[in-house]
Amino acid sequence: MTRIKKKRTSPKPIFLDVPRRSEKLADPDSYESRKRRSLEQKKKHKSVYEKAREAELAAESAEAKRDTPLADKIRRLKRAEEARQAEAEDK
Repeated sequence: MTRIKKKRTSPKPIFLDVPRRSEKLADPDSYESRKRRSLEQKKKHKSVYEKAREAELAAESAEAKRDTPLADKIRRLKRAEEARQAEAEDK
């Protein structure tokens, strides 16, 4: 003998007024819109090319930052030393 499950019956059907997904996304404080915003702002992994390019640009900017009088003096001395070595090789 099987038992019959009780059913809740009501004279009027219940209609839940649940907002649609588009309405949830329109509200900036809703879970759906916060979730979508966080996915958009999520840190994306860079490709090998982008990493190499970034390292190259960082090296160039590091060289550009060394425009100080001392650095200029060192460069001038290196050029003079190279010129002396070139003259010594020519003789």
